[in-house]
Amino acid sequence: MAIYLYIVRHGEAEPVLADDASRELTNHGRHEAQKTAIWLKKQVTEFDLVLASPFVRAQQTKDEIAEHINFKEQLVSEAIIPSGDAAAVADEILARIDNLDQVDADILCVSHMPLVSYLIGELAGYTPIMATAGVAKIKVDLTKWRGQLETLIAPEQML
Repeated sequence: MAIYLYIVRHGEAEPVLADDASRELTNHGRHEAQKTAIWLKKQVTEFDLVLASPFVRAQQTKDEIAEHINFKEQLVSEAIIPSGDAAAVADEILARIDNLDQVDADILCVSHMPLVSYLIGELAGYTPIMATAGVAKIKVDLTKWRGQLETLIAPEQML
């Protein structure tokens, strides 16, 4: 049984505006998201479930990934925002994985700092600073409702 959760921080975004949720990716951020998508395609052929923030920059990052990898199911979660509660988001993701009723699954979560770091901490016990369009690959153990961080990579490290 192998269940993997890929946590992705959105690509570089425009400077802070009055409405943070409306910030878009910069050209560099789109390039970062494309590199991330190409790297992810080397890891998986399809995502069983994709959870993404409703914020524009996260949706744009998810869309760049979708151009390279098929998504079986995708959901927008109002909880997966920069100020989201990492423990609650971890519980939501683990419950959704548990409900997939599959022994093998690849799950993608596209979100923001600081939530992505805290989420990794909740699941794997290590709280890294994530680069824009960075990826954390976590092997999930549903018997313990925890995970093990296997990979933490930034776009400039992706070949």
